[in-house]
Amino acid sequence: MALTIKEIGDEKRKVWITQPREINDTILKRREQAFHIAMGKLKEHNNPETVMQTAEAFGRGLFSDFIQEKPTRWTMEEWIKPVVEKIFNPMGTAATFTKITEEEAKSVVFRCPIQQKSKEACSHCSFSYGFVRGLFRSAFPNGEVVMGNIMVDGAPMCEFTFKTNPTDEYDMERERVKQLFTKQNMDEK
Repeated sequence: MALTIKEIGDEKRKVWITQPREINDTILKRREQAFHIAMGKLKEHNNPETVMQTAEAFGRGLFSDFIQEKPTRWTMEEWIKPVVEKIFNPMGTAATFTKITEEEAKSVVFRCPIQQKSKEACSHCSFSYGFVRGLFRSAFPNGEVVMGNIMVDGAPMCEFTFKTNPTDEYDMERERVKQLFTKQNMDEK
């Protein structure tokens, strides 16, 4: 399977663009099952946090199953490339990664297959956030992911910032994202 990342730029500034070419039915079925489980928990508990937790477990599971070569100490680049090639691309996710340093990367997801199929806007965003967080924290247990613009607010894309060594400010931002999902979930009802 020829799944690659297209790199644009030079050594000082580069952008990586995912190139989903071949879809992996196994990953898609697992995603559908995880999303279905998350929606069941949401209906039962009426708490978007359960969606994020289920999605995080799904992300950690995919990471464990599909990322075979694991360095002793991860770098951002060593995390992005296999995650894009072995999980994002086969899932049909289209994204760009920018500002790639040892401590931080930014990403814009401009095609999210789960969002395209879901009628629950808030649920797909909280699922996507949890899923990406699970993938990231599999390599960087102390890291954090913060979501910027989200499709639930009518934005055409989701923005993620990945920090390997987050500050307290990132914990507050994560709480803000959770509160946004809770509010949106209430508005959808």
